Amino acid sequence: MQNLQGKNAIVTGGSKGIGRSVCLALANAGVNINVLDLNKDQGLNTVKEIIKLNVKAEFYEIDVAQESEWINFVTYLDTKNKSIDILVNNAGIWLGKEVSNVSIEEYHKLISINLTGVFLGIKHLIPFLTKAGKKSNFGSSIINLSSVAGLVGSQLDPLYSMTKGGITTFTKSMAIYFGKKKYPIRINQVHPGIIETDMGSQVTEARIKQNPSMTLKDSYSAGILQTPLGRLGTAEEVAKTILFLSSDDSSFMTGSSLVVDGGLTAQ
Repeated sequence: MQNLQGKNAIVTGGSKGIGRSVCLALANAGVNINVLDLNKDQGLNTVKEIIKLNVKAEFYEIDVAQESEWINFVTYLDTKNKSIDILVNNAGIWLGKEVSNVSIEEYHKLISINLTGVFLGIKHLIPFLTKAGKKSNFGSSIINLSSVAGLVGSQLDPLYSMTKGGITTFTKSMAIYFGKKKYPIRINQVHPGIIETDMGSQVTEARIKQNPSMTLKDSYSAGILQTPLGRLGTAEEVAKTILFLSSDDSSFMTGSSLVVDGGLTAQ
């Protein structure tokens, strides 16, 4: 792994789950972390964990779906003269409901966090990533969190699949855009399968709600049966992939998709 000592990263949804593991993996590689999240208590706890790894860390409370909050955040970055080398767009939610049962309010919330949040983060941080990228041999790095549901359809949550499919093609489009415009920014994405996180538990619960005869054990086992490796993934395994994409070891990769799903989409 290339040395990331002294680099600076932003991780949205960084207080728990995959986001927290990404923060710790990057911090272990010497990266200073900006943890962005709505959950202040969990976010501050993650910051405490990061600081123990002898890097700098700060928590910033933000709703990634609100442009005004991104504007306030970049003003803060300017005021502090912050440099940003890595952006991990991790924040996202899962509904796990049948389409006919989704309210328009729930739909808009899903879209605003899963899609709009990614767009706004990239839009407002391009100047910072460009400035930092010019000082690096291979540019700065954006990593978007898609999902296996962005590659194949999700029976449990078609609307989640819609948002993650949007991220999949948006990432590829932005790779072309950055390349053609000569921006020193690489952008790639990761597609996790079923992971042992809070969201992974929500998938298990959604399967029960849509199949009432299922027990909790049955639903959990169903997720394992979908996965050829015979187990669910861990947040740390996803984080290692994001660490690779953050580093110069992935220097000739942009617009790429790395699938971390235990073989789920190989079938």
